Amino acid sequence: MKSIKSKIQISMLSVMLIGSMLIGVITAFLNASGIDSMMTKTLGPATQMAADAVEWRMDSYWTALEEAAASDIFRESDPMAPELVPVREDIAVRNGFLYTGKMDAEGFSSTGYSYAGEDYFQQCKASGKPYISDIINDGQQLIFLLEVPIITDGRFDGVVYGGIDAGFLSEIVVGLAMGG
Repeated sequence: MKSIKSKIQISMLSVMLIGSMLIGVITAFLNASGIDSMMTKTLGPATQMAADAVEWRMDSYWTALEEAAASDIFRESDPMAPELVPVREDIAVRNGFLYTGKMDAEGFSSTGYSYAGEDYFQQCKASGKPYISDIINDGQQLIFLLEVPIITDGRFDGVVYGGIDAGFLSEIVVGLAMGG
């Protein structure tokens, strides 16, 4: 008698265990379906928000560099000219650059080095258009270098550049907040 009662209890426990597992599987499936639905509804708008934020931030960087490239002090000054230093620093601080500078038409820079052989300088010089580098190590950190050509009377006269932290994309995405 005891063994039949034990077998019935074991069978009932097995049925309950299988039932619990089945409910767990169904719940997990429904949760996954709900998450999939939520992601479908929010991923598109979140991606668009991130793209808009990056575009706005990049536009402000480009605008600052284009204004500098059009200014007399950048067009007329040597890259290492002392009068250019406070102007460069002000542009960097006001616009969120790590630093800004000038390269002359031969690639000689405000840093005292020549970057004539660098791809980013060559691309900006050849195209006569703004250019953004791949991620590079500037000796201290990973950055993007944005360059805007200085054009004087139709000829390439150098570039105005600004370094931005390569992590700025992450900062923008982390800074986004989704509503309910």
